[in-house]
Amino acid sequence: MKVPAAGPNFPPENVTSLTAWLRWLEATRGQECTMNAKFDLSNLRRMAAVVLPAWLFSSRRPVRIITVGGTNGKGSTVAFLGSLLKVAGIRAGSWTSPHLQLFNERICVSGEMLPDAVLCPAFSFVAQLEGQQELSYFEFAFLASLKVLLEQQVDVLLLEVGVGGRLDAANILDPDLSVVTTVAKDHQALLGDSVEEIAREKAHIFRQGKPAVCGMAYPPRSLVAYVESIEARGLYNEKEFRLEHQGDRLSFQCCLPGGERRTLTDLPRPGLPLTSLGCALQAFLWLWPQTEVSVIRKGIVGTRLAGRCQRMQARNGRGELITIVLDVAHNHQAASYLADHIISCYSGHGRRLAVVGMLKDKDAEAVFAPLLCCVNHWHLAPVNNPDRSCSAAGLAQILQRQQQSTSCHNSVKEALHIAMEEAESGDTLLVTGSFLTVGEALTTLGQGAQVPKALV
Repeated sequence: MKVPAAGPNFPPENVTSLTAWLRWLEATRGQECTMNAKFDLSNLRRMAAVVLPAWLFSSRRPVRIITVGGTNGKGSTVAFLGSLLKVAGIRAGSWTSPHLQLFNERICVSGEMLPDAVLCPAFSFVAQLEGQQELSYFEFAFLASLKVLLEQQVDVLLLEVGVGGRLDAANILDPDLSVVTTVAKDHQALLGDSVEEIAREKAHIFRQGKPAVCGMAYPPRSLVAYVESIEARGLYNEKEFRLEHQGDRLSFQCCLPGGERRTLTDLPRPGLPLTSLGCALQAFLWLWPQTEVSVIRKGIVGTRLAGRCQRMQARNGRGELITIVLDVAHNHQAASYLADHIISCYSGHGRRLAVVGMLKDKDAEAVFAPLLCCVNHWHLAPVNNPDRSCSAAGLAQILQRQQQSTSCHNSVKEALHIAMEEAESGDTLLVTGSFLTVGEALTTLGQGAQVPKALV
């Protein structure tokens, strides 16, 4: 494998491995950051004007764009939208981040990851045009991936915001519709210490006169004020749209562009958050209001997303079947949702063990708090990023102050193996704390994404 040399002006040749390109980006730009460290998107905008077709920035473009931001539930919302569009026969390309195992997970067309051979030419194209105007890791990857998605002749672009909104790479484009799922404390060093400050940053993905979908029944004042200041069409959960339980099924009501309302009944319950489903349905039906309810039902049933309350089973060394639940929760809001899921779905099923690894810029104590009542024993480990990982001992100290039972291990892989051997038939094993933790666990368990050899 040929690895490109470091340096922003280096034009690599004959590089066919995406791994090599990612190593070059890491060597020349350092750690990935999804928010522009210079607090300025002007460099990315200049490069986008060279790399991307001019019509993408026109109001008459042939591609619709949906941008999805928020603290939690972004990936689930994109997954629901992608599934609904696929069933409806609309070709959608999605950009999401971060990935669990393979970078290719970030760039999908109709739910299928694109192979290295499709991605590498775009990386080469951007590198050769970049010159002295060096992009960040995330900006470079976003630009190259967007070029690839457009080459796939998609009808819709689904763009997940990495961090915040105002300074995220996706915000160089003007969406036809934007979604902010939830707002909670996370990435405070970049976005601000209060929910109001964070909401203001996220609200900047909304556009003047365009629909602004919000998944919160009581959104922060700063978000509502921004929507009103730009005269966007606010579509709020529990007001303009609503999901309700209907026995063991769901009903949904929402607003349509003409001012009328639509009600859907007998919808299946998904395995992903209902807030995300509500946001996705309101967004989808606003843009495609005449879609048959049968398409909606099929789209909901077909939605899958790795690492979000993902359930699987594996056998320990004694041949006993162990239930494993994997979730990337890494802030208090996400951990609270996960705790509710564990309590409602796995109570009375033996002991509950946990494998946890976290990044040190996260509030581990806030993440642990809602899960304390759900776990009998914690297996703690560093994630595979030494510069950013919490130590297992540091996590153990936090839990021991709450009289929790803990064990420390050298890696997620080791922690998972030991936890599985400790688990007995009927026990539940929770794997959580970060994308890196879940990704390593999936690899260890032999589960994960496989890039197709050819485009579907």
